[in-house]
Parts: sequence; structure tokens; C-alpha cells
Amino acid sequence: MGKWRQIITGLLFIGNTLGAQVPDSLPKPESYLKVNYDNDFFSATDRYYTQGIQVQVIHRIMRYSPLSYALIRLGKHSRNYYGLNLEQDCFTPKSIRYDTINYLERPFAATAFFSHVLTSLDAERKQSLQTQLDLGVIGPCARCEDEQKAIHKALVNIRPLGWEAQIAEDYIINYRVAYEKALLYKPYAELMGNGAARIGTLYTDASLGINFRAGWMDPYFRNLGIEKQGGRRFQLYVFFRANARAIGYNATMQGGLFHTNSIFTIPEKDISRLVYDGTAGVHLVIRRVRLEYSRSYITPEFVRGVDHGWGRVAVVVCF
Repeated sequence: MGKWRQIITGLLFIGNTLGAQVPDSLPKPESYLKVNYDNDFFSATDRYYTQGIQVQVIHRIMRYSPLSYALIRLGKHSRNYYGLNLEQDCFTPKSIRYDTINYLERPFAATAFFSHVLTSLDAERKQSLQTQLDLGVIGPCARCEDEQKAIHKALVNIRPLGWEAQIAEDYIINYRVAYEKALLYKPYAELMGNGAARIGTLYTDASLGINFRAGWMDPYFRNLGIEKQGGRRFQLYVFFRANARAIGYNATMQGGLFHTNSIFTIPEKDISRLVYDGTAGVHLVIRRVRLEYSRSYITPEFVRGVDHGWGRVAVVVCF
């Protein structure tokens, strides 16, 4: 955590130093603090993608980070939101009750990384482009083992066994591009089509999907869900997202690319090459705060796997 704190401090210093050089004519998008918590506890399971924590700060000073040169804007008429994201994701096999390796299951895995993100919105053409650069680690240093054991102890639950055979430590360098375009754009119902691709040492895949929203809401490509001035002070809407993903590589099951000394990984031939996922939920916005509850589902990711679900609670504050 010390290294991450130094990185964040450095980015903020750069932004504050150069911020005065931004011309007043440039748009000044809203700033946000986002906190997401995922857990399969909401689906009454304890397996596969079992927990995820994401904290994101979106602020225009992030554009002055040296990493922002790796990100792509739509054009001069776009509204651009730069952000820094810290994320930890934890994965386990179907059972955490055994201290021996189950070679028919997926391995334990832990990831921790920070991401530099740019979401570029073009309200006139009703399209968006998001690019993201991830840097981090996979393996014991991501601390999922300690975290899961502490949570289970606090809840007087069973002690998780088997983390000794988790995916070995390695580096995460990943890049993601996602494009969305409106297909239906009405005041109370919106349908967007999207395409995305990731490449790197953690995930390499490509996907196509849809994103549907209905209810009382700001237009999708106007902002990131909340606006300080001009937007609706109250929003309530449901959403549904569905994707089909072609899988090239998944380090949480196959191990890292640099260090190949993991005790147990899933063979390449047993990886599911086509996976479907969906998410449904509700957003409530009151003034500058958005609350979310959603449930996600994914089809089996490897030959002997089963489908899986988890829930998310999230809070977004606009400032």
C-alpha cells in the first residue's frame, strides 16, 4: 500500500502543478468518488469470483499524469473524464474446505492493481470511448488470503483452506478499449450497443454486448450519471447489461506470463473460449449521490466449472 500511496500522491502533485495552465475555455467535467463492493455472498455462494473492491477517483487533474498519454479521446468535442482506480479481486475454487489441491477445480488467485482510465463522451453523436491501463500484481502480495481469512473469522465462519496453492506472484500490465453507441435513445428508455477488447498479462479477450436502461434519468452520454448543475436532482432507473466474450487468456486460471511456477493452473485446453455474462440492477440518484445494487451472472469459465453469480453495492459521490 505504501507504493500505491506514493503513486497517487505523485499524480495529484503533477495535476496541481499544471492545473493552472488549463485554459478556461476547456470543459471542466464533474469529479467523482466511486466505491464498489462485489461479493458472491449476495448469491449465497463462496466460490470463483468471490470478492472485489474498487475505489475510483475521477478528476480533471488526472489528465496530467504521464500515463494519460496511453489513453484515447474521441475528439475535440468530447467530454473527457480522467480517473485513477484501485482494485483488488479475489478468486477461489468451488470449495474452501480442503487443504489439498482439487485438480478438477479452478485455483485460488488474488489480483491487486491500479488503473488510469479515460471515459470520453460525445453527446452529439451519442457515443463513448473508454480506455484503461492497468498496472499491478497477481499472487500472495495482493493479500486476498489474509483478507478472506479475517472476514471469515470476524463472521465466525469456517476457516478458508487451500490458499497455499494460489497462483504465483507475477506482474499485471493490461490495456482495455471499450466503445459504446446508442441504438435507441428516448427520454425514459435507452439501448446501447458496445464492443470491448483487453490485452495483456492478466486478461486477453474481446466482447460484444448491449446496455439497456429505463426510468427517470439523465441521458447516458451527457455525463457519468450525476451532474452538479443542470442534471436531474432525482433519478431512479433499472439497467441490464449482457455480453458475449471470446477468451484468449486468463491469468487468474492459467497463471502469469512472466513467472510460470504456479503450483496448479488450468490447462489451456480446458479454458472455455466463449463466455456469456449479464448484470441487472437499479440506480438511485439523490442530488450528488448515486446508490447501486446489482446482481451479475456468468457462464462456466472452464470445462468442469459451473455458472456463477455475485452481487454489487456501490456508492458514487459527485463533487
